[in-house]
Amino acid sequence: MISEMEYVEGQIDQGAINLPSHMIGSVKRYVLRGIGGGSFLTALFSNDLIGAIGKADAENQEAIGAWAQFLYNSIPGNCHGSPEKVAAWIASGGIAGSRVES
Repeated sequence: MISEMEYVEGQIDQGAINLPSHMIGSVKRYVLRGIGGGSFLTALFSNDLIGAIGKADAENQEAIGAWAQFLYNSIPGNCHGSPEKVAAWIASGGIAGSRVES
């Protein structure tokens, strides 16, 4: 049986095919472990389109449509959408942390 971590990682790999390859490690660390990324990813996950475009390198600016598709289709909805969701996701430790029993 496949674990949730493996499933989500597979979804990321599948969905990220049109994203700049140098971003995939940061995306996985954020989604799977709740480790914050750089200013571009933080703005993107926070639903700050203008901030994300302003902080993006040329490859990420060109791929902004692919990023929108990726956010909608490939990662959990509760890890993006507002600065509060991003802060809560980081505080929870991502997929790994949200599955730890207290």
